[in-house]
Amino acid sequence: MLNDKIKNLVFDMGNVLLSFDTESVMTRLGIRKEEERRLFSRTIFESDVWQAYDRGTVEKDAFRPLVESLPAHLRDLAKEMLFDHIFAATYMPPIPQMETLIASACKQGYSMYLLSNAGQDFHIYYKGIPVLRYFSGLFLSSDYKLLKPEPEIYERFFEKFSLNPKTCLFIDDLPANIEGAKRCGMDGIVFNAAKEDISVLYEKLKEKGIFIERE
Repeated sequence: MLNDKIKNLVFDMGNVLLSFDTESVMTRLGIRKEEERRLFSRTIFESDVWQAYDRGTVEKDAFRPLVESLPAHLRDLAKEMLFDHIFAATYMPPIPQMETLIASACKQGYSMYLLSNAGQDFHIYYKGIPVLRYFSGLFLSSDYKLLKPEPEIYERFFEKFSLNPKTCLFIDDLPANIEGAKRCGMDGIVFNAAKEDISVLYEKLKEKGIFIERE
């Protein structure tokens, strides 16, 4: 049964639909020394360019000066990660338990939406994310030059899909993004599917009056 109030479930992508673990990425690349991992993470993952790429204000080539600043062996690995592959398609695997939950929620009549900070590569790799076939709408930060938790991104999201924020529940792994949503009238749940058991999300949904049947 539909909750009397919430009719739309809105999902983040990284660590909600897909696993985004930079530590695992660096391990997969063979970066094992702690000082090298810190340098690689600080230079690439924690850079302003990473955020700007998600905002859609720079192209992927903006990473090249950062890559060139790394020691030679790390430089080659960064090039492989950023330019030889589509990052999310290669390094962010789907979380199967989330697809099960979403399929069940759809059967119960809820509508699904994506609200994600992600770069333009999304338009290449999104067809490889099976769960998205259940979604009524996809809203990508880089398409609108906005980022969560800026209020404008939530407002544009509601406007694009003609949604009343009071009928939406947002699921994101970052507390700041949920707080931003709440300030714009959309309730939310902080949940990290890469670190928490899926039963935690079912329980948090129940607390909001949303009872998703488990298959």
